[in-house]
Amino acid sequence: MKAVTIREAKACLNALVEAAERGEQIVLMRGSKHVAAIVPMSADDLELAPSLTDAQADRLWRQLHEERQAGTSVIFDSPERAVSFLRSVPDGADKPENRATRKRLNRARHR
Repeated sequence: MKAVTIREAKACLNALVEAAERGEQIVLMRGSKHVAAIVPMSADDLELAPSLTDAQADRLWRQLHEERQAGTSVIFDSPERAVSFLRSVPDGADKPENRATRKRLNRARHR
């Protein structure tokens, strides 16, 4: 493990990143205090979860409740496909009075 000050890290950032790629760990220091680290990582270490807006999350929970009540479900093979589906559903589409949208949602469920 190598420790460098932030000033030193700014001057040789590329070399520090290359060292991390080789498996080394670099600790960044502000004065004599350890404040951050540059560490090696792989694609397996990095997982970015798709995010939902509050409105999308509300629709999701409402739809899950309705499907549970009706005995039907929509199953997605990935979080990304679920988010994509939710983004395609217009606001207010979960209201029973919106029959055209309800039909579209039912068709999408059976794809």
